[in-house]
Amino acid sequence: MKVDLQKAVETAQELLDALKELDGAEPDDGPARKARQQRAEITRTLLYLAHLGDRTRVEIMDTYHAYKSQDMRSGGEPGSE
Repeated sequence: MKVDLQKAVETAQELLDALKELDGAEPDDGPARKARQQRAEITRTLLYLAHLGDRTRVEIMDTYHAYKSQDMRSGGEPGSE
């Protein structure tokens, strides 16, 4: 069985690109409307980045389970998990 992690790689690349883009961001301080909008955007972006991390993890686990199922059908020995 070919181990296909392409979806996980693409998601991880999207996560890395977004992390690099956000790294070092400094929203304006104060109660002004623009500052509140910037802080809200950073909050949304951080939540999305966490989502991408979770999605990458799930895609890797999907591949793992597919591999283990195929391996067990081929007579592979159950390994420690």
